Amino acid sequence: MAKGAKRWVVRCLVGLPLLCAILLLALAVFPWGWMKAPIERHLSDRIGKPVTIGAMAREDSLSFHPVVTLRDLRVPQPGWVRPTLPDLARIGEIRAGFSVWGLLTGGPVLERLEARRARLQFYRDAQGRENWSGERSKGSDRRGGHPALHSLIVSNSRIAYRDDKRGRSVDAALTVDQHGLRLSGKGDVRGHPVTVTATGGPILDSRPGQRWPFDAAITGDAVGFTLKGTMDGPLDIGHLRGEATAHGTDLALLDAIIEAGLPGTQPVRLTARVTRDRPDWIVEGLKGTIGRSDIAGHATIRKRDGRTRIDGALSADRFDFDDLASNAGKAKAAAKRARLGPRLIPDTAIDLATVDHTDGKLDLQVRQLLWPGPSPFRSLTGTISLEHSRLSVEPLTLGLTRGTLSGRIGVDQRDGGPLLDIAMTMRGARLLDFFPDARIDGALVGRVAIKGRGKTIRQALGTSTGTIALVARDGRIPDRTAALMGQDVGRGLTLSKRKEAVLRCIITRLDVRDGIARPGPVLIDTSRAQTQASGTIRLSDERLALALSGVPKQDSLLRLKGSVPVGGTIKTPDIQLPRDARSAKGIIRMIGDAIGGQKQPTVGDADCDALARTAMR
Repeated sequence: MAKGAKRWVVRCLVGLPLLCAILLLALAVFPWGWMKAPIERHLSDRIGKPVTIGAMAREDSLSFHPVVTLRDLRVPQPGWVRPTLPDLARIGEIRAGFSVWGLLTGGPVLERLEARRARLQFYRDAQGRENWSGERSKGSDRRGGHPALHSLIVSNSRIAYRDDKRGRSVDAALTVDQHGLRLSGKGDVRGHPVTVTATGGPILDSRPGQRWPFDAAITGDAVGFTLKGTMDGPLDIGHLRGEATAHGTDLALLDAIIEAGLPGTQPVRLTARVTRDRPDWIVEGLKGTIGRSDIAGHATIRKRDGRTRIDGALSADRFDFDDLASNAGKAKAAAKRARLGPRLIPDTAIDLATVDHTDGKLDLQVRQLLWPGPSPFRSLTGTISLEHSRLSVEPLTLGLTRGTLSGRIGVDQRDGGPLLDIAMTMRGARLLDFFPDARIDGALVGRVAIKGRGKTIRQALGTSTGTIALVARDGRIPDRTAALMGQDVGRGLTLSKRKEAVLRCIITRLDVRDGIARPGPVLIDTSRAQTQASGTIRLSDERLALALSGVPKQDSLLRLKGSVPVGGTIKTPDIQLPRDARSAKGIIRMIGDAIGGQKQPTVGDADCDALARTAMR
């Protein structure tokens, strides 16, 4: 190597460390007070309004962890915020210690902070815009790091918060000193007054890795929430674990605090152990009540790529579906029933638009279903799966007084409006459990396979196509009822009320197309008579347009001619007896026909086995 080249290498070897030392020294002594104007410009550009700092100066002279003092900081509200609100921030004095290495590497920057005479006004509008943050980044649901702040002092300061999206607000005094954090103030949740308090351990020279205790509470008669536990570090709300309690006059009111998209219900009380590892939540040991129902379970909530996934399990010893409606919801439903009359098909919403970014799997178990009156449905087990706007409850089993109703229910909203798909099979049931007042019994099986579009179950069935089948066999029926169903008026009026006839079979198959159900067939066969139904049932409003034709199996003294029209609805049928059965003249005519020897046809036994196979195919 030439002598010139060697000298150049030596100079580089000596000069590079010297240059690095000079740069490090420049960083250590950099006059950060010169950054006042650039900081003002940066903050002003971010919110679109002029941010001002009265004075800014560096306190120390040589350090890679400098301390800077700012006085009379004013941060106005962004331009979209209503002009009646105070400034976003007015702070008399700030002493901030930060890491130069954090600035250079993109790591945690702020290490120490002292604030005096601060007034902060946070606001979220009805559309969800927040005055304390810019547009949410697409990666906002990624796992966050731990803050580097290990010393905080706040005195003579207040924090106000107003949220028009959730209907909540608070105005509280905040103090942080060597004794710890203390926050106390008043607010409201959807118009219901609450008291807000929070306490935490000292944030003064706290050691890295030391868990930080906290206790927060929102207290009110109508709604409340408490969370007590520890964070991985001071104010590290992204990494915590603790015990939570909650109560509310309904779950929707409580949801204004916890923001989980919960519906209105009867009064609720809950307790749970919670862990947060941003952006995930783990809820364990969940216990509580909703109305007269009890619930228990666990869940893990994960957020990835703009989607939320919930996996877990819920169980209940006693559960009433009516508890999932608030008093306002019940009143609305009652008003609708008064206007439309009683309905068998529920008007439950199945629109998945509000959960189009939610997926998950939830196991359900209800040991005892509660109802306002008698019901054959006793228990429930199932698994709810939701994947990209496709919901299924499969397997689903409803325990009956005797027997089960099992299968699946699905809602697919990937292509247009909700498509309801029901495929259920009944086994081992008894007819008496469904209609105890009728005193008709028999072994009961059934099958439902039906699809339709609509935003509620009622709307979907009103457009549906498929089949509904029920078969009852080898039972009993009151003798009078069996005779009258065969239009045998004489025996229907004279037979003993205590005597029973044999129920050979009830065959019900409804072929549904575009929401119109047609018997195919509907037949009741007893030891006294046969009865068949023809006509239609409109599922959209449950309107009946049926005709019943009964034929006895024995000669009868008084026979009702023709068919019996049935109108009204499924819950309130209107059986329209022919004129002959409602007048003395008609009765006399039937007697005359019998005396005159006019013989009426009779019928034999139906082939129940073949009909049952056809109905259940």
